[in-house]
Amino acid sequence: MNGMDFFGHQEGARAASRRLLWLFTAAVATIVLLLYFVAWTACQAANNGELRVFEPALFGIVAAGTLAVIGVAMAWKTALLRSGGGKVAQMLGGREVPPDTQDPKERMLRNLVEEMAIASGTPVPEIYVLDGETGINAFAAGWSPADAAVAVTRGCLDQLTRDELQGVIAHEFSHVFHGDMRLNIRLIGVLFGIVCIATLGRILVRVVGSGRGDKKGGVVAIVLIGIGMIVIGYLGVFFARLIQSAVSRQREYLADASAVQYTRNPRGIGMALAKIGGLNGRLQSPHAEEASHMMFADGVRRFLGGAFATHPPVERRVERILPGFLRLAASSGSLVEAAARTPLPPQFAGLVAAAAPGAAAATPAASATTRRVATSQITAAIGAPEERHVTAAKNLLANLPLDLATAAHTPFQAKALVAAALLDRDPARRQQQLDGLGRDGAEVGFVHEVRSSFQAIARMSRDARLPLVELAVPALRRLPEAERATLGPTLRRLALADGELSPFEFALLRTVERCVRSAGELPQRPGRPHALVTHSAEAAVVLSVLAHTGAHGDEARAARAFARGKQALAIPTELALLPRARCSVRELEPAVEALAAVSPLGKRNLVAACAEAAADDGVLDADETDLLRALTTLWDVPVPLPDTTPA
Repeated sequence: MNGMDFFGHQEGARAASRRLLWLFTAAVATIVLLLYFVAWTACQAANNGELRVFEPALFGIVAAGTLAVIGVAMAWKTALLRSGGGKVAQMLGGREVPPDTQDPKERMLRNLVEEMAIASGTPVPEIYVLDGETGINAFAAGWSPADAAVAVTRGCLDQLTRDELQGVIAHEFSHVFHGDMRLNIRLIGVLFGIVCIATLGRILVRVVGSGRGDKKGGVVAIVLIGIGMIVIGYLGVFFARLIQSAVSRQREYLADASAVQYTRNPRGIGMALAKIGGLNGRLQSPHAEEASHMMFADGVRRFLGGAFATHPPVERRVERILPGFLRLAASSGSLVEAAARTPLPPQFAGLVAAAAPGAAAATPAASATTRRVATSQITAAIGAPEERHVTAAKNLLANLPLDLATAAHTPFQAKALVAAALLDRDPARRQQQLDGLGRDGAEVGFVHEVRSSFQAIARMSRDARLPLVELAVPALRRLPEAERATLGPTLRRLALADGELSPFEFALLRTVERCVRSAGELPQRPGRPHALVTHSAEAAVVLSVLAHTGAHGDEARAARAFARGKQALAIPTELALLPRARCSVRELEPAVEALAAVSPLGKRNLVAACAEAAADDGVLDADETDLLRALTTLWDVPVPLPDTTPA
């Protein structure tokens, strides 16, 4: 799988959504016809056989009522989950893992999630543990990477090694990257809408059928209709499970393969799957059935064999990862033992040992100011981080000053940390910013914490500052509501104290504003995707800003970088480099917002064009790195930490 496949997988998720719509339409149409038949039969009996075969009025009532019930139920369930993946985790009994957790197993889980997020270029998601679930399972949920949550069962923490848990987390990050999460939440709403017919039928029978007195013909008809709704509702369950299995299976194979690529350790995820096969991954939650399609492994018992399974058989998944496993499993009494004995595929032989603890420390650190990089290295890694990116993230996090790493996991200190990252190097201007915090009502203790944090951040490598901010996002989400509501405006005033936004300030502000929302503020859901050609003017703004950022005042160099980006954009509209005066980062913001609506295949060209403009000279400096990473994060395109090897 190469990096540019990311956009194909995103387009595949859109195609799956369209298939889901057609399957849903077919299921609803069938339910309407069957309910009409039941209603017609009941009314025929009540009217002594005087009805025609097709009664338009009766059909209209049945169709409108069915559509209303399903539509309202689907909308209610989807709205319930509207605020992001955390709601799904809570629905299944999840408890959020605090950023500063002291539990060793939860700390290991958080380290793995943070490493994968920083390595891949995605916001650090919320992390949940399903304490009451002893089976081995996990899932990722959310509308976008900005509101994603990753959850694991207690069985995962208790029964998996670090390598095995890393394989599970890498699998779930594949679902974050490839657009599966949004599809999965929509699927929960669709399934709930379909199966609610049976629930309504039960209520109808219970309320009307239990009434006292003479059972008139109309009452009998209503009871019969209720019984019919129960029967047809369970036919809806049949359709729901069919839709679940049709949408989910193939995407699990992709996520398994992606996890192997991210970790370069097929044994890790292979052993995790084998343990699920040998034990179980079933959940006890009453909501397990409706969410089983988003699990790492099927979370419920299936009574009709594999016909309605949302996941391929565990044994087949392990065989794809560790060829030869099935042969050994046939002669072994233990799937875990068979997976442990299966030789690694040739391309991975020796790599796992090389990635053992201690090996990562030998990786050379990136330059604090520039990185040698080819544009092909940027685009090929999109949505496909490899072990080297994870190792680079692990090293970066390990080398953070301990006081700053601790502060990033504590809400009050995390807020001071991101504010300190925006302070100016000039002492006089920095004092003005601190005085402004006081005028905004900040407490003296907070201003002092900001001042202290600045001293530590000033000694850091520039490369580590944006990842440090990303690391602080989960702690910022835990701030009291009043502080979350004022955080964005406060940071923006600090950044604009000098009247300009630097690339780093732009990246920091947009990361916090997008990922840290106040209570009741819902994430933006994408509408119908646009063709890239309809946003050519905005694309010209973005490419011009990138070209001028890297040119540092050299107009000829800026023109060359823009020309390379325009060529990669591959749209028929004629574009021209904007003057430097029209290319401030502040003017970039509306263009970036508009380009977020571009289709996945349009973003393929857009991101390639941005990479060409930024790395035209084969070098990414700190400003170009921050700006490129911010742009791609806002467009939900995960770009790993840039490669540091010479181009």
